[in-house]
This record gives sequence, structure tokens and C-alpha cells, in this order.
Amino acid sequence: MLFLLGFLLLVLFCLTVLVRALLLLPLRGLRQGWEPALRRYGLSLLLCAGVVLWELGALYGFSWQQLGKADRRQMIDAAVAYAYPEAYGSLAELRRDYAYFRPEVSYWDNWEYEGSSDVLDKLLGDTHYQIRLPDLVVVADVHGQPLRYFALDQEQQPVAPDRPELGLVGDVQDEREAKSVGDQLRLRWSQPKRGEAEVHGDCFSAYSSQARNLTLELDALGAVPVQLAQPPGFYRVQAQLVPQDGYRLSDAQHQRITRAEFMRLRQQCRESAAETARAQLN
Repeated sequence: MLFLLGFLLLVLFCLTVLVRALLLLPLRGLRQGWEPALRRYGLSLLLCAGVVLWELGALYGFSWQQLGKADRRQMIDAAVAYAYPEAYGSLAELRRDYAYFRPEVSYWDNWEYEGSSDVLDKLLGDTHYQIRLPDLVVVADVHGQPLRYFALDQEQQPVAPDRPELGLVGDVQDEREAKSVGDQLRLRWSQPKRGEAEVHGDCFSAYSSQARNLTLELDALGAVPVQLAQPPGFYRVQAQLVPQDGYRLSDAQHQRITRAEFMRLRQQCRESAAETARAQLN
């Protein structure tokens, strides 16, 4: 209620300023001269001029912080670092895996709703840029600072890396209460001959050099399986297994990483399992 009252008062104030600047000022100027008219209604005219300049800046994508439009290259580098913090720090690094990809920066296109922003949206404050990357879109403010991102669906044709490799490495949080002795996690590709998969205790890794249209399934006795269907690339995964008699579904969170980081984590997983085995023998 208070919000609505405040909004109505703001609308009333704006209408008052518009009437004073666009109607009363010209009438008084024509009847009594422009000097007394400006003395009486000059502040209203300045407020109107300020609002007009601000809205023109919104239509143009003008950053008052930078006194100009945000630099396109800096915006792309910031978007890449924001979207892939553990994999790429700039466009130059991204092109190691996407040599022919050209990012798109748009102030008017809206890939989230597969349309475009209209003039009214910009006048009402939707002063956001969208930066299209290979498999997602980063939304940035008018100054070029990333705010959030969303994934592209298959109909929007995400771009795959130059090499169709897929590597996943991660840990499993197993929430089953009853586990039998020797009960182990199971990890398998939808087409086993096209990839390799390893499970070492509660960590796992999988790799395929022919990863297009390939999925990975993680499950265990009495647990809801997890389907890992990622586009080509390398990912750190946090998977969660829940019992089949529960009301939740197993899920997994993933974060893009570099190939070198994938190799390091996979080796770390193997060594950790070997150390655990030696400790049990002793």
C-alpha cells in the first residue's frame, strides 16, 4: 500500500513538472515575456531537460559512468571471465577452443525470450546488454559489468568446441542411508565404446573424444540415477544421489574448467583412491 502511494505521488510530481515546463512556461512567456517565465518555471524546464537527456542516453546505451558507450572488447572479456571463471579469462583464451567463434554484443536483441527489446522497455529502465557466447548468454548492465547468464537451448544452436571432447570429473554426495558392503557407484556412457569412465570411492572421472550426442549415467544400488548430458568441454561436477524411495531426484551441478585442470583433478582422484587402499591394507 505504501509502495503504491509513493508511486502515485511520484507520477503526480512528474505530471506537475511536465505541465509547468511544457504548458505554463510557454503561456507565461507569450503573455508576460520569457524572462519572468524562466524565473518562475526554469527549474521545471531543467528537470524536464534532464529527464529527456537521461532517456535519450537509455535509448543509445550511454553509460554516464564512462561518459560514453561501454567498450565492446572489454565487455566481451568480462563476460567470458564471468561465465567460465575456471576455464577462460578473456576472449583470447576462449579462442583456444573456439577458434572461429565470434561473440555477439547486442543492446536490443533478447535471446532469453527470443525477441528484441522495444523502445518502451529501454525508457522504463531495461538498459542491459546481452553478450552471446558459445553455449550461453551473459546479461550485463549499461556499464558493461556482467550481472547473470543463462544457457542457450538446442533450438538456439549453441556452438561446440573445435574438438568434440567431453571430460567430467567430480565428487558424489551419496544420501542413501543403507549401503551394503562392497556397494559401489556405477558410471557408464550411453555408448560405452566411445568413452572411458572411472570411479574411485566417492570421486569419478569420464572422458570421450567423440562426445557429440553422448550422455553419462551415474547410479548405485537403490539410488535414483543421474543423467549427465553436457555439451563438449571439460567440467567439474558435484553430483548428489538420493534413495529411490524418496521424493527428490538426484541432480548434479557443473562448472566449466580447462583441459589441464581436468587432467589434474582426474589424477588427484586416482591418487586419493590409491592412498585410501594402501591405508586399508596397513
